[in-house]
Amino acid sequence: MAPAPNTLELELLIYAIAVLIFVGSFLAILVSAIFGLSLARLLYVGRCWCVRKIHQPHSLDRTGMMNAFGRIVPRH
Repeated sequence: MAPAPNTLELELLIYAIAVLIFVGSFLAILVSAIFGLSLARLLYVGRCWCVRKIHQPHSLDRTGMMNAFGRIVPRH
């Protein structure tokens, strides 16, 4: 039969497990924040690329107006 742990050993074990849970939770939040910021930056860069692609200069017609997406937009 295994000897029963005394209260000091049990308290130290509970304390060690609590510290491990706290450190693990902190690391999980840190990794999630890094991943979330990376994803946000990737979406921002992708959005900027798409906006540049959409707003490329279009050909001018003989009236000096720019025809973009089926409507007439005056050139500034």
